Amino acid sequence: MPSLDLRTLESRIKSRTLDPIHVFVGEDVKLVDRMVDAVEATVDEGDRPFAVERVYAAEPGGMPIDIAAAIRVLPMLGDRRIVVVLRAERLLKPKRASKWSETTETEDAEAPDALDLGPLEAYVDAPAEKATLVFVASGIDRTRRFTKRLVEKASVTEFAGLAGEGPAGRGTARAAVMEQIARELAAQNRTIEPRILHMLVDRAGGDVSRLRDDVERLLLYTEGQSKISREDVDEIATLHVAVEDEWAVVNAIAAGDAPAALRAAAARLDRGDSPHQLLGQLRWWVSSRLAEADASRLRAAIDALLRTDLALKSSGGDERVLVERLVVELTGKPLPDRRWGGRR
Repeated sequence: MPSLDLRTLESRIKSRTLDPIHVFVGEDVKLVDRMVDAVEATVDEGDRPFAVERVYAAEPGGMPIDIAAAIRVLPMLGDRRIVVVLRAERLLKPKRASKWSETTETEDAEAPDALDLGPLEAYVDAPAEKATLVFVASGIDRTRRFTKRLVEKASVTEFAGLAGEGPAGRGTARAAVMEQIARELAAQNRTIEPRILHMLVDRAGGDVSRLRDDVERLLLYTEGQSKISREDVDEIATLHVAVEDEWAVVNAIAAGDAPAALRAAAARLDRGDSPHQLLGQLRWWVSSRLAEADASRLRAAIDALLRTDLALKSSGGDERVLVERLVVELTGKPLPDRRWGGRR
């Protein structure tokens, strides 16, 4: 089958005309996750527990024979069975057996070179009529026998992000990402000039995950306005600097400076700080300092904290997005000039 570009894939998903086998390959992890969720959403929400399954390649339940068996199960409800194979590079671009045993997180996982791919090969040659099998891989080795057969039969979509081979490849990848971001912004009723979009992409420094985070922050920051300005990008685009003030988030919120608070929160999360740790600091500030400085904001702040805490504990959304939304909700008019912790 021919490769599918992103727009064609989105059109297929929207019309619920999925192909029997899809391969999503590339490093643009956030966009891949979004497309996997969209594929699964083609099944009615109430039917998904019975019709949709995710497995991890080469782990228990994710061996080739398990995958082939899972995809052949008839859907109990709805009209389609969907199985998503995550970390599929373990099957499609495996490490050598000796290296696998040194690096795998699963002690009882078999080395991929030793796996019997026969059941999957048989399925690829004759896929089930009312099923969709999705392989999600960071990379594939097209010289391997099974991978070659798979890409011949499957619809392959590349998610290369900002990477590419040579200047021409990078230029093509960059143009594709910019076009996709422009469409995403338009879907959220935002417009952005090409030169400003170029600047936004440049700020990411070739890191597509950083770019996706910046776009999410930009949408949050510009909520309620139709046009994204250079000033908006200047305020939001990630600046990867060392965390010099552990209380920068709290102090920016107290100063009523949402952009600074978002940048400080991003720096903390990029460093690897736990969202729960940051939430605890914000909870202390609300209960001990905001209550003293502006009691009229206390109820809304506590509600926002409780809602975010519940969402984090129940995996109710992307952790970074949940923290950033909380930061914006807590930021209001500046409080009396007072700083806590860190530098004074």
